[in-house]
Amino acid sequence: MGRESTITFEQISAVADAMKTEGVKPTSRAVRERLGNTGSMGTINKLLGRWKSGQERQISAALVLPPALQRVLLEFMDNELTAARTTLEAELAEQQQEAADLATENERQVVENDAQAEAIESLRADVAAHRGRAGQLESDLAVARDEAVRERAGAELARTELAKAQLRLEAMPRLEADLVAVRGVLETERTGRQQAEQSAAVLAAKLEAAERRATEADARTTKAEAATAQAAAKAEAVASELVNVSAAAQVNQGRLESTLRELDAAKGAMATATAAAEKSGEAAAELRGQLEALKAQVERGL
Repeated sequence: MGRESTITFEQISAVADAMKTEGVKPTSRAVRERLGNTGSMGTINKLLGRWKSGQERQISAALVLPPALQRVLLEFMDNELTAARTTLEAELAEQQQEAADLATENERQVVENDAQAEAIESLRADVAAHRGRAGQLESDLAVARDEAVRERAGAELARTELAKAQLRLEAMPRLEADLVAVRGVLETERTGRQQAEQSAAVLAAKLEAAERRATEADARTTKAEAATAQAAAKAEAVASELVNVSAAAQVNQGRLESTLRELDAAKGAMATATAAAEKSGEAAAELRGQLEALKAQVERGL
């Protein structure tokens, strides 16, 4: 509902003076109609009352007359007042109607004010809601910006990973060739390891045989040494017997010579056995060296 237009005292005075000149009684309702039904009835009634007060002061100022004339005029006015009672009652009724109109206008103003107050509260609620919505939108915008930053970072990471994958795909043929080459090297090393293991087995068998021959040679050497010791003991016994029994020297000359021959034979056998044992030991040592070298080669291959 629109606001009432502002009515001034000058407007009310001009309309009331015009109506008085026309011989029309200026009332609040009539004045409002002359003003195009604009302005509040309360304001018009207040300003019209002010105009009427001014009119009464003008009449009082104009009645400066001689006493006799004043008495005549007072009697005339009394008669006129009596005669005008009906008019005054009509005016009173009109004033009461204007009061009722004022009450209606006041009620309308109260309703309008209440409606305006409700509208203001509604507008305030709308403003608060819009402010809350604006705050939520700002928060959502900040969240969306953060998500956009994360999405850009994720996209950049994905592009990096894609580039790495493409590089790996481009390197696949070279890697496959390297794999084939490595497999060939492994196969060669496996074949060499198998051959080395076979050679090691053969050398181990040879070493075992050589050690067995060395053991046999050691046994023969021990046996020869025992025979040599026995022959030496026998020779010493014979020599002692020859010293003590010089007479029997000639008799036992042949036996001594035989014993000496046995001693020489035992010494020769011992020398042969010793040489064989040394040869067998050298062969065993050489076989052990070859075996260790093969084992080292096998371990390097693994």
